[in-house]
Amino acid sequence: MDNDALLRQLQDDVIIIQATALAGGPDLERQVPTCPGWTVTDLLAHLWVVESWVRSILRGREPQSTPEPGPAPVADFIDGIPDFLTALRAVAADEPCWNFGPPPRTAGWWIRRQAHEHAIHRVDLESAFGTTPVFDAAFAADGVDEVVSMFYPRQVRMERSGPVSEPLRIVAADTADTWTLGDGEPVTTLTADAQTLYLGLWKRLDLPAVARIDGDEAAARRTLGLALTP
Repeated sequence: MDNDALLRQLQDDVIIIQATALAGGPDLERQVPTCPGWTVTDLLAHLWVVESWVRSILRGREPQSTPEPGPAPVADFIDGIPDFLTALRAVAADEPCWNFGPPPRTAGWWIRRQAHEHAIHRVDLESAFGTTPVFDAAFAADGVDEVVSMFYPRQVRMERSGPVSEPLRIVAADTADTWTLGDGEPVTTLTADAQTLYLGLWKRLDLPAVARIDGDEAAARRTLGLALTP
């Protein structure tokens, strides 16, 4: 997707998340089903830490230590949103900038990463209220691509996950996009709409239970059971 579309999606999601933060009250103590052990306050604190980290990286363009999780006042999250969005809108996408993706490392990488960071955490937030957002199919497909092409190889590189031994073809029925998870000829094909694939690869839903599997279902479950994302 182009950066303008990603920035629009990011802004939409941030506005939704911000509205919950501004409302405050008992809703902030709701449990987040998709993030066991977290309340809405914990989720907002996580986003505040991430957003502060990204702003710092975009200022200096140099590596920054991965932030430690910890408590943060909801007010800090709310106050930091304008600077966060301004920093991403001001990005010259092709400028060199450190990130944890593959080379070439440019500042525009952070636009995509933060769009999907906030989209998935919007899903988490809405899960606390029993709802699920609906994303544009092209955006959801872009999220699938990020998992397959960037996050999963990084998980293997960092020894957080083993390599796929039973390659899986992934098909987005609504966009006709196709990916292969693992090297070699796929032994199984998994088909669903792009949003279902997106949320399933991020383990926000049980993908084998809702997708069509053609081929070795047990192999598909084994592959999808790997730590594909952090």
